[in-house]
Amino acid sequence: MAIGVQEADVWAAADALLQSGEQPTIERVRLHLGRGSPNTVGPHLKTWFRGLGERLGAGHSGMNGVPDAVTRAVNHVWETALAAARDEWSAVSTRERAELAKAKEALQIDHTALQQIRERLQTREADLQASAQAAYAQASAAETRLQAAEQQVNEATQASKALDAELVRTREQIAALQQALHQAQTSHQEALAAAEARHATHEGRWLSEIDEQRQALKKARDELSAQRKSAARDNAQQAEAAAGARQEAQKLKEALAAVQAEHARLNVQLETDRESARLAQAGLLQRQADLESRLQELRAQITVKDSQIAALTQQMIARQPATRARRPKT
Repeated sequence: MAIGVQEADVWAAADALLQSGEQPTIERVRLHLGRGSPNTVGPHLKTWFRGLGERLGAGHSGMNGVPDAVTRAVNHVWETALAAARDEWSAVSTRERAELAKAKEALQIDHTALQQIRERLQTREADLQASAQAAYAQASAAETRLQAAEQQVNEATQASKALDAELVRTREQIAALQQALHQAQTSHQEALAAAEARHATHEGRWLSEIDEQRQALKKARDELSAQRKSAARDNAQQAEAAAGARQEAQKLKEALAAVQAEHARLNVQLETDRESARLAQAGLLQRQADLESRLQELRAQITVKDSQIAALTQQMIARQPATRARRPKT
């Protein structure tokens, strides 16, 4: 570790400069030593000048027989060196005092700035403490909200599962209703086709019977005409034939009445069958309308439930970042 300039070093350098005829100054001493700061060399050189008088006085007592001119020269050099040293020391002291004043002013400025920084740090510390307390409060509130959100998510999950189960049951009901509707439509179509087939069969049979009756009536009329012509040629035969013809005509009338009654009955039966078919068709149409209405209601319920499921899904997606957020450390 380097040792600083000592008092003995400064005194030895000042003695050497004085012996060489040069005036000892702070700068010359520093140049002679090759080291040392003015603040270190100055006090040691001042002490050297203070002790120089005593040293010279002690030297005078041992300088008997020295010429007065030499003594005066030495004293002159001493006075000159002392005056120069005093001037230099005064200048150095003035400069040092100015530097010290500047240093004190800078120190005061630094102290004021430091005080301001300290006040700002105290304010900042208070703000940080308040912010920390607020953050703790927010973290606690966030924890509470997170727990509530998790509870809501669990409830929403349960509700979603229940809605999914209800949706499955509803879709199964819709499928069953659609199948029943399809079966009802098939049965209606089959019943309608069967009714139309029966009607066509009955109508053909009725037309065939009516045609046969018409043919029989025409034949009876032809026979009656022939009998009348024959009766005109032969009165006796005519009377007999007329009696037989009347009897036959009566039978034909009865047969015609029976045919007409059967035709009327068949018409009534046809109307009855048509009414039954119409009622059956109306019932099937009403059943189809009821099934379609029920199907529309179920579709509306599915739409509402799909909307509820979508809303719950959106809520769950919106709350997932909150559930994954890092909980603040306390």
